[in-house]
Amino acid sequence: MRISANSGSTLPNLYTATATSDSPRMESSDLSQLLRHDTVELSDVVSRELPIGVIEHKPAQMYFNEEIKASLDKVLAGKGPEVREAVDRLIESNLFAANVDYSSEERSALTEAGLTQAKFLADNYMQPEEGSEFLDTIKLLAAVATTRQIDPETGRVSYVELPQKPRGAPEDYVSAGDLMKKYDPESYSKLQEAIVSGGNTGSIHIQFAKKLQQNPDWVKAYREDQDKLMKGLRSTQIDNRFESVNASNINDFVDSMKNQIAGSSLSNKDLILANTLAFARTLGI
Repeated sequence: MRISANSGSTLPNLYTATATSDSPRMESSDLSQLLRHDTVELSDVVSRELPIGVIEHKPAQMYFNEEIKASLDKVLAGKGPEVREAVDRLIESNLFAANVDYSSEERSALTEAGLTQAKFLADNYMQPEEGSEFLDTIKLLAAVATTRQIDPETGRVSYVELPQKPRGAPEDYVSAGDLMKKYDPESYSKLQEAIVSGGNTGSIHIQFAKKLQQNPDWVKAYREDQDKLMKGLRSTQIDNRFESVNASNINDFVDSMKNQIAGSSLSNKDLILANTLAFARTLGI
């Protein structure tokens, strides 16, 4: 499963937040009875706004899931706006740079520089436990960035899609919208048409719920695929030519990066240097 850089969701969300609680709740319906043996949601992955206080830049959010949003929200709580902006910048400019003219070499170098910037932020602006969690999250996003593909016909950029689970949903949650796309694309196509035309989507949901009951292996196989995907991403190794850069202040960091860039075999050293200086300016230099 992949996520397009300009994709959006059209399926309804059965989880809604109450006015008095941050935890989502499941709306009661006949579907909940049909699906009582498996935790699934008859909706596609939907765009959920980040809680107040977490990073607001929209372009980067399309590559997140709720786990990543919650993790960044947690480690950035109480941090200065310059730290939040630096995190936004390295995600958007280093990991998921929108410039289609960048070469593979340039994208790799930007990713490596982004990982190095993340390490600097973790070492200098976060407590050890926070920094460890932050680096795990950034490394996961960097792994997602390595899956970048371009559709030769449309020019659309896509990345592998992380498993989606609404915040507060149980551990065994599965999105039935994703199941429908994978195992019953005909019903999924009809659902999209019904949504666009204002037709009856409820009957399509119910029919698919019945199919799920008759095909319990769908849920099992889907969970196994998602577990395999996450294990693969988390084990992705990215060689980093800037890994030895280690500094206790931003001036030393910039100087060390300059030396690493100058001594590298990069064909576009100016790009990484400009990126490094932009990162430093974000932090007040």
